[in-house]
Amino acid sequence: MPDPLTGQLYALLSALSFSFGSVFISKGAKTRKDKGVLFSVFVTMLFSFVIWYVMEAGETQIDNSEQWLSGVFWFVMAGVFAMVFGRTLLYTSIRHLGVTRAGSVKRLNPFFAVICAYIFLSEPISGMDTLGMGAIGVAFGLLIYESRKRAQTVHEGEILSPTHYLWGVGSALAYALANICRKNGLIDFNAPAFGTFISASSGFVFFMIAAIFSTVYRENLRNLFSNINRWLFLSGIFVSAGQIFLFSALYHEKISTVVMINSLEIFIASFLSVVVFRAEVRPELTTYIAAVFATVGVILVATY
Repeated sequence: MPDPLTGQLYALLSALSFSFGSVFISKGAKTRKDKGVLFSVFVTMLFSFVIWYVMEAGETQIDNSEQWLSGVFWFVMAGVFAMVFGRTLLYTSIRHLGVTRAGSVKRLNPFFAVICAYIFLSEPISGMDTLGMGAIGVAFGLLIYESRKRAQTVHEGEILSPTHYLWGVGSALAYALANICRKNGLIDFNAPAFGTFISASSGFVFFMIAAIFSTVYRENLRNLFSNINRWLFLSGIFVSAGQIFLFSALYHEKISTVVMINSLEIFIASFLSVVVFRAEVRPELTTYIAAVFATVGVILVATY
């Protein structure tokens, strides 16, 4: 039985998990070629399987019906967009931009989601959608302005460049496409944990196939467990937990409330990164203004 208060708690836990995950990515990404992406996908696959087995297995009817196959197809596509492209680009974005800037660019997700929903699902774009997308666009413009204004370092020895924001833009677009696929999959097969497991599994299989043709992916697969440090291990755990908490929140509470609570992630992550873990230098005031614009934009898109 859905319970709104439980959903709000799950949404807050999701924001906290993603915040810690982003900080741990920032601290551990410089020590490994694949930046822990493959390990995080493996952890998501493992966690979602356990949750599906415990909570959904008895209610999940697996057959070869057209509806079931359609749902699995959309979950697989969601996995390719989210687990492969989205997560790889997100990890790269955090490494190049730092936690706060990468979090602000991540708010482009609803910007692309509205456009994708209009193109692929024929969902109308309201006036508030347009206003919210405009606020998100202003936030992104402020970040580009900041990066061009003066040379800044995010991590030791790395100068911030406007081109670094393309990693975050690509990640936001990939996650938006993944959400379209996930929504179609849940319409055909309403089993969130099973869908997450299929998506994570498809992402992991993609990396395994890529390892056949690429020495880099082959090395990453071979060193999946042997080259894990504590930061990459923790980032995999917390990113996976954040995704699972988000699915649980959406079951109990309406999406607008979940998105608004989840938007706190950027501010929590910035505080943890700058003050608690000292994973990056304190960003300029422009970055925080951009974060506020991005958050307001997300709320407008999600609420109206």
